[in-house]
Amino acid sequence: MNLNNFTLAVNSMYTLKRVNSSQGKASQVWKYQAQLPLQLQYKILWYSKKWNAGRSRHGWKVLRTRGKRNSKLRLQTVNYSLRLRNIFFIASFIFNKHVHRLVSVIFLSSGIITHLITTSQHQLFCLNQFHSSLSKLERYLSGQGIVPLIKCVGLVMYLPKNKPVSLLELLPYKGVQYIRSTGVFGVVLKMDLRIHTALVKLPSGVRKIFSTHALGSLGSIALPVNRDFKNNYAGFRKNKGYKSIVRGVAMNPTDHPHGGRAKSIKYQRTPWGKTTKFK
Repeated sequence: MNLNNFTLAVNSMYTLKRVNSSQGKASQVWKYQAQLPLQLQYKILWYSKKWNAGRSRHGWKVLRTRGKRNSKLRLQTVNYSLRLRNIFFIASFIFNKHVHRLVSVIFLSSGIITHLITTSQHQLFCLNQFHSSLSKLERYLSGQGIVPLIKCVGLVMYLPKNKPVSLLELLPYKGVQYIRSTGVFGVVLKMDLRIHTALVKLPSGVRKIFSTHALGSLGSIALPVNRDFKNNYAGFRKNKGYKSIVRGVAMNPTDHPHGGRAKSIKYQRTPWGKTTKFK
């Protein structure tokens, strides 16, 4: 594969397509297909999360809509602290099918290998820098004719207005807390440098005030096509440990207050007989 193909936008490397499924499921299902020939994975950066199946630490059933998973839940350890003093390059992208999240495998100049949430500004094998990288190194690389450094992370006060931003800190040194979901982005609306605050519109439509000395990233979170993903085969959520919810009117009178098609109950009630009308 030509090296120029690796510098394409990350959103074009993962596509959502319909493929034929096996028997027992729908005729066609949605799946992500990667355009990369190789994906680097380090086992030390992965961990298995225990699924309690709706039970507390004492073994009591506290969530009746949770059950056993058919597959082990494995997640990546993601670095939410963007205050690093190194340049880095992105070696690969990894897609986690359990949470539909795309992360970037980055190699820091200090020798550290870690994961970052992938944004639309990430490119393979291109040198990137954080906000606190040394400017002398940047001037040396640009003077020697080497590929210039890409600034993907910076202070909120330097982020452009009315353009997609993501991975925002609420306060300095708090870590990334907002705009981390797949395919979402926020917009910086206003900024007041006198009181060091910025007004940001979140993906939910809520407008929130952030510190201008906090960190943020340019671009939106990768995979905007995730909103078109459809779970169109039976057992998709069952395999993930989520049980189906049976209507109360479809049960027997001994199982639910709504059971037996009785009309004697004035207000809706929980399976334990408590009313949902009043608190």
